Amino acid sequence: TESLDLVGMLDFKKREPARLSGGQKQRVAIAGVVALRPAILILDEATSMLDPEGRSELIQTVQEIRKDHQMTVVSITHDLEEVAMSDRVLVMKKGQVESTSSPRELFSRDDLDQIGLDEPFANQLRESLRETGYQLPDGYLTEGELEDKLWELL
Repeated sequence: TESLDLVGMLDFKKREPARLSGGQKQRVAIAGVVALRPAILILDEATSMLDPEGRSELIQTVQEIRKDHQMTVVSITHDLEEVAMSDRVLVMKKGQVESTSSPRELFSRDDLDQIGLDEPFANQLRESLRETGYQLPDGYLTEGELEDKLWELL
C-alpha cells in the first residue's frame, strides 16, 4: 500500500490491470519494485510507449522516489527530456562507452550527431534565434534556462 501511495496509485488499488492506462501500469510496476526496497532501480525505456502526459508523470514519479528514498536510478532511454534531468549520462554506441558526463557537458558537444544523439530542442531553438539576431549565450541551456534568457531580452 505504501508503494502504491508513493507512485500515486493508491486509489487504483482494486482496479483491474486491464483497465489501467499505460502510464498507470508503469507506475504500478515501479511500485512493485520499490516495495522490495532496492538500492538501485533500473528502468529500460520505461517511458517509450507512453503519451506525453504519461511520460511526464512517470518521470516526475521516478524523480520523487529517487530523492525521497535516496535511491540510485539507472534509466536506459532515448528520451532527451529524461537525459536532461539526470545527474550523470553514459552514452553507448555499438556496445562501447562513448561518453560519460553531466547532461550539460554532453549537450554542449558539437558532435552529438556523430555519437548518435539528436540535438536537444532548446539547442535547436537557441541556434535558430541566434541566427535571427537574438543575443543568446553559447553552450547548452535547458528549456527553462532558455525561457528565462528570452524573458530577459523582452
